[in-house]
Amino acid sequence: MSRIDRLKITQEQIAFAATDTICFFAPYPSDLSDLQHREWQPMIDWINGFGCDFKACDGFEVQNLSDQTKGILEKKLNALSDEALCAFCAVSGGCKSIILALAVSDGVITPERAFDLAVLEESYQNKIWQEDPDALASREGRRTAVLEAAKKLKGN
Repeated sequence: MSRIDRLKITQEQIAFAATDTICFFAPYPSDLSDLQHREWQPMIDWINGFGCDFKACDGFEVQNLSDQTKGILEKKLNALSDEALCAFCAVSGGCKSIILALAVSDGVITPERAFDLAVLEESYQNKIWQEDPDALASREGRRTAVLEAAKKLKGN
């Protein structure tokens, strides 16, 4: 991978971080919002422990990432090998979360846990409404892709 490709990928991932799934909490129902706070907030707190300033919101307003946060993310992504960076992109894309992908990369959570957190709201809705077999098959395909990419991310 060329330096230009790495730079482009890194910049895309940093831009993607502004729309991280786990930063968008549902305003209602309250039990879903409580579940998201309980499950997602610790991951936001973890990444913010590095000096980032991710914030949860209960709307659709995309947050502006500070230069400090962008710099921290860039440093973490630049530490990855080319192969690991490609795998990282697959994990972050499959989870729709750079925070969860970084937690997997750093060994803070398992890839399985990351995916479960990524589909938390979807799983919640499935408990209330009838499950759609096609949607479940699609989710299982995404899970498999994330788990396979995570193996490459971790060098296995």
